[in-house]
Amino acid sequence: MTGLTTGAPPSAGVAEGVFHDADAFSRRVRRHPLFVPDEPIVIARAPGRFDVLGGIADYAGGLVLGLPTRAAALAAAQAAHDGRVIAVSGTRRFAIEAADLFEPPLADLSRRLSGPDAWAAYVLGPVALLWRERRLPPSGLRLLLSSSVPEGKGLGSSAAVAVASAYAVSVAFGLSLEARHIALLGQRGEQLLAGAPCGVMDQMTAACGAAAHLLALICRPAEVVGSFELPPGLAVWGIDSGVRHAVHGAPYRRVRCASFMGKSLLRVEDDYLTAVSPRELDAERLPERMTGAEFLRVRDGVDDEMSVIEPEVEYPVRAATLHPVEEHARVETFLRLLDGPMSRSRARLLGDVMAASHEGYSRCGLGAPETDGIVEAVRSAGWERGLIGARVSGGGSGGTVVVLGREEAEPAVRRLAETLGVELVGGTSPGASSFGTRVV
Repeated sequence: MTGLTTGAPPSAGVAEGVFHDADAFSRRVRRHPLFVPDEPIVIARAPGRFDVLGGIADYAGGLVLGLPTRAAALAAAQAAHDGRVIAVSGTRRFAIEAADLFEPPLADLSRRLSGPDAWAAYVLGPVALLWRERRLPPSGLRLLLSSSVPEGKGLGSSAAVAVASAYAVSVAFGLSLEARHIALLGQRGEQLLAGAPCGVMDQMTAACGAAAHLLALICRPAEVVGSFELPPGLAVWGIDSGVRHAVHGAPYRRVRCASFMGKSLLRVEDDYLTAVSPRELDAERLPERMTGAEFLRVRDGVDDEMSVIEPEVEYPVRAATLHPVEEHARVETFLRLLDGPMSRSRARLLGDVMAASHEGYSRCGLGAPETDGIVEAVRSAGWERGLIGARVSGGGSGGTVVVLGREEAEPAVRRLAETLGVELVGGTSPGASSFGTRVV
């Protein structure tokens, strides 16, 4: 694409808003009783993400497109000398001895970071992994979080707090980490300590994204293909359907597991299912659905540590195996279509790609009537009203519908949000690595 860039600086308006938020947070941090006066405090920022295309193909090694949101998480970290780790987010507070965070087996720590304290797994999980990775001695820590990314809406809220926290803490302790490394720590923290079988799209977009640019990422495991500027005059919005979404929920887990079951049944030897093209994938050999017990009679298991095959559960094997392979190809098509002047015919083709992605989610069992209604309304409005297409984002089963259209179509999108959803989410901003850190 001609819009390929290494990550252009944000526009003056975007930068002003981002730094205004950071300034306000910095003032709050300096007055907060959590921190020791006259000791350095490191502030980091990480946005949420719009899943423009790709979504759940990330766990299958697919090509995905993420766009950082204007909404973001801010984290402030300060090294402490009392051997205690304290994290605060709004009215939530979690305290633990440093040795109990950094030394026990991860399974024991995961149980500690559960129930009412489950939020702390996203915040402190990456930090616990970093300490083990670097074999660092237990250290005291103070960590304050503030996030404007809506939770449970499929906008990467957990990835935003994980990346912001890991970035702030690493700098506070004098560690120099690449953005990709921080993203992978965030993903593993979610998987191992929060129990969320997530891919890496959210964390990589939060860490490596650029304002108004689509981050093209091939998840094998996390390689940036490029950063593509949105064509002039186009914008992305999110319409909150009002249906709460969770990556750790049963539907997402079932579909992820089913895709690895299909990979095993087809004896795909490559590490990643999406290395197989749609033409090469013989989906007709797969059962449409099968129980875990039926699968375990013919295979010993799957090559995915995050999947647990439950004998009594029925899995949508064919749809879940086919979707990431087709989605990988759809993302390639989408990028080609974006590379050129926008026209009615090109907009229609882009909308068709987004609609096919949305339908793929539904075939897997990740649809919802509320998100279907929003997608159909966008399709019906069409290019005449400045709208190109829409699809459910993230793990599906509710959450946010991502809408692509002309900038001047925002009033129309807002009306759809008011009539069919509960909130409009808009705007974009730089990722954590572009923002950097500040010391107060």
